[in-house]
Amino acid sequence: MGTKQDSISEDEAAKLLAALVAIPSVNPHFRLPGDPDDWFDEARAGAFVADWLSQRGIEVEVDEVMPGRPNVIARLRGTGGGPRMIWEGHLDTVQVTGMDAPFSPRVEGRRLYGRGAVDDKGCLTAFMLALASLADDPPAGDVTFVAAADEEYRFAGISHHLKRGESYDLGVAGEPTNLSIVRACKGCVRWYVEIHGRPAHTAKPHEGTDAIAAARRLLSAFEAEMAGRTESHPLLGPATLVCTGFEAGEGPNTVPSRAMLRFDYRYLPSETGETVWRSFKDLTAKVAGQQQGGARFTVHEPFIDSSAMDVAEDTSIVRLFGEICRDRGIDPTPTGVPYGSDATKMVNVGGVPTIIFGPGSIEQAHARDEFVDLAEVAEAARMLADAARRAARF
Repeated sequence: MGTKQDSISEDEAAKLLAALVAIPSVNPHFRLPGDPDDWFDEARAGAFVADWLSQRGIEVEVDEVMPGRPNVIARLRGTGGGPRMIWEGHLDTVQVTGMDAPFSPRVEGRRLYGRGAVDDKGCLTAFMLALASLADDPPAGDVTFVAAADEEYRFAGISHHLKRGESYDLGVAGEPTNLSIVRACKGCVRWYVEIHGRPAHTAKPHEGTDAIAAARRLLSAFEAEMAGRTESHPLLGPATLVCTGFEAGEGPNTVPSRAMLRFDYRYLPSETGETVWRSFKDLTAKVAGQQQGGARFTVHEPFIDSSAMDVAEDTSIVRLFGEICRDRGIDPTPTGVPYGSDATKMVNVGGVPTIIFGPGSIEQAHARDEFVDLAEVAEAARMLADAARRAARF
């Protein structure tokens, strides 16, 4: 059957993606001293998305999540009788440290380079092209596309949207998966532990309480705890814990009286961030009770908690994209990934069975030479449009 989505071209993908990459939209939480104000412009990126879709006759709403940081919501009304589908990608990118001309997109061969090319503007491009291709000949079910703010830090955009209480039957969260189906991912909880000792002259270290020594004992206890855990997920493997920050010390001749440690725990669908954090808080209290010299430990509340997900292999959205992949010679076997995305909120908060899907490789996300394959962007758009048309059968 010849349908409009068959005409989506690499040239269209290149033109639209280049325009998106040229609009800086770094998440303001990654701002560094000296960074120009105009690098942090999710609002401008959102305005471009909204205008581009509006010009193609698609209903668009701009919903401000935080000042200057909107969600763009585009709706395509179906003809009736099909499931309601939500597509979601994000407007923000990570920092551009070490990049040359990050917002000057360039094409080399079939690759487009620039910050956000693969994470996540390649996905935005695919969603936008797919939606435009459906506009003149809508599928049976409604399709809602959300270009969300703040995925790279606190997931505020998708969380804000889900609070509206709108109902969907199937979901696709756009992240680079090389067009494969991702149905499971780890959660992430991050927290700080602060340690207070007692300063002393390094000539008389016995008069002080060394916060670094106390931190070393805590790290050893955490490592032993992780080594003793045996649970492993068939698609995700075991949970992991990394100390991602360690600040300590005062002067060069002072026993360090303070240390601050930052932890990142990637948890399995069988866990929650709250239970993980509490277990390590309890372990910290145990270590503190064994300390000599009176070091005090403060375990701060998590500053990030993004849940894990495990969408069943027999759900409609997984089977739908499995069929589409098979028809294109793409391995239809669902996989799992260790990183998080807005998908987990769609599943666990919104109750929407959701897969992660998109063009390009996660290996290029956040990289200095970030790029995406334009052929994959165009193919992702065709697959999304195809999914919208086939969904009524699932």
